[in-house]
Amino acid sequence: MGRCTSHFDRERIPERVVHARGFVADGEFRGFAVKFRTEDGNWSNTPESMHMLTWLFSPRGIPANYRTQDGFGVNTYRMVNAAGEGVLVKYHWKSQQGIESLTEEQAAAIQARELGHASKDLYEAIERGECPRWELHVQMTLNRNVSNVHNENEQIAFGTGVLVDGLDFSDDKMLVGRTFSYSDTQRCRVGPNYLQLPINAPREDVQVNTNQDGGQMSYGVDNRAGNPHINFEPSSVAGLDQADESYREYRPFVSGQVMRAPIERQNNYGQAGERFRTMPQWERDDLVKNLVNLLGQCDKHIQQEMVWHFSQCDDAYGRRVAEGLGIADHA
Repeated sequence: MGRCTSHFDRERIPERVVHARGFVADGEFRGFAVKFRTEDGNWSNTPESMHMLTWLFSPRGIPANYRTQDGFGVNTYRMVNAAGEGVLVKYHWKSQQGIESLTEEQAAAIQARELGHASKDLYEAIERGECPRWELHVQMTLNRNVSNVHNENEQIAFGTGVLVDGLDFSDDKMLVGRTFSYSDTQRCRVGPNYLQLPINAPREDVQVNTNQDGGQMSYGVDNRAGNPHINFEPSSVAGLDQADESYREYRPFVSGQVMRAPIERQNNYGQAGERFRTMPQWERDDLVKNLVNLLGQCDKHIQQEMVWHFSQCDDAYGRRVAEGLGIADHA
């Protein structure tokens, strides 16, 4: 009884602190792994956030389910060709099921009776054989639900620093910070040998040499070229071969002072205004209503400043929010 109780006390691992709640399903996607997560943001008086706020507080900010939402990569990466030439890329996944969203009232009604409805929807769709698909020039299909939630969901670990030849980091400061933080979070949350777990390990036909040994829950054995006592390279005794150097990494040329400075040619309001004008009327109505409801809880000087920002995006955008707040004569 004591053994069973002790095991029960330790059957869960801590919640992820850098990832929002999501859902896990296996699929086919030519070697890519994708994790969807919803995004949220804080009120800000900086103009750079207007486009994000316009999306977030419109119905697009509450997807009806995982299947009917597009996916957008947070970070900017770099693709590098065989000649070492690079281009900056951001990944967008386009849902082949179409886009469906919820109003705040619809979401509240669902949440009142069903927790985790999006996870349930995706699970049941795959069980019915209605495998959802997203397209990134190469199609992605989710076609198998996990058989053990703890082993294949709770223990799964992603990191922005795990790249293959042809992909490289950009100068995105957030990506640089996450490259260390994500993997370090997994070492803290799951354990130092989290990469040895089957859900995180490479395919069985891929040989992995990390030169690492020991630590809690260690069971994987690295190939060490015939001598398990050599954990460094190069070595004249044994050890691992050095990596193939035929791949040409991206080598940027930088001239002049490197500094942190504002962008001279700014366009902080153009995208938000374009998005507002291309929304269906019901989405514009819902966006304005959501903003009015939340800004109505703020002090008047904050309301006026936000209305000014919305007006820079589109005159009608700012006017409608101001009218809803009852400050149209003061905006």
